[in-house]
Amino acid sequence: MSDATVFAYALQSIEGVGRVTAHRLLKHFTTYDDLLAFPREQVLVRIKGAPNAERLVQHLFDRLGMERRFNEAQRDLEQLARRSVLVTAPHDPLWPAGLNDLSPSERPVLLYSYGDRAVLSRPTLALFARPPVPGPAYELAQELAEHLLQTGAVPVTGASHGFDVVFHKLANLRTPPRPSALVAACGLGRIPGSLRPVASSTVKAGGIILSSFPLGHGPYEHDDRERALLQAAISRSSVFVDPQPDTPEWSALLRAVELGRAVFAIDEAGTSFPQGVTLIRTGTDFDAVLRTLQPSS
Repeated sequence: MSDATVFAYALQSIEGVGRVTAHRLLKHFTTYDDLLAFPREQVLVRIKGAPNAERLVQHLFDRLGMERRFNEAQRDLEQLARRSVLVTAPHDPLWPAGLNDLSPSERPVLLYSYGDRAVLSRPTLALFARPPVPGPAYELAQELAEHLLQTGAVPVTGASHGFDVVFHKLANLRTPPRPSALVAACGLGRIPGSLRPVASSTVKAGGIILSSFPLGHGPYEHDDRERALLQAAISRSSVFVDPQPDTPEWSALLRAVELGRAVFAIDEAGTSFPQGVTLIRTGTDFDAVLRTLQPSS
């Protein structure tokens, strides 16, 4: 594990350090040694306006207290590694660069993964749907997934029954199996038992399971928006199947458009989409999606 990840993990144990404050610190200081190279006053300037900023700086310069936090962080991360769970943070070489496009309030401080992280370096296409999905849209999405898998690209879905399970099975049960990525809206240790066979087959097929939450967190319905944003951020482009306003998928669609990503929709409801969303009406439109997964010239 990198010093950057140990530092980020230890920051989470300081009372009052939330996501935004942690990112403000990590923006300026990759490791704890980087922070100690600055006078207290300069550190305080860099987090000015953060809740209880002066008290936080006292914690940061309490070397004995921080040493205890680092020892605990190192122990926790080693225990997770023995369970084959990899934890990464900003500035870690394995941190997905796409996450940095999210705002500090949306971007996770730590990313937990189980499986082969190398699949995220391949062309990735996020697939979104919220059951029930109309039959024609569902069939068109399945046809797209078949084309996607033939190219060697990696489908990135959520971890829910119905749509997500079907698309992971399409990848994992092929001969030979194709890797996919599953993004959970809870800690990796809290994935429902009924979904664990799919999660297991995803890893066995060379894929990966990802979460921005600690292992024992959730599941909570309000975390599904974060799952959707993470799913879109780590993917090169996204396809939304019959997306509906006021859902986590819609939030991810809007953010992906704002980030300038390639965004496609399969729509059966006549939904009004923002500029930047390309509709997929038939299989002849798949080429436009697949072109977004090709390396830039």
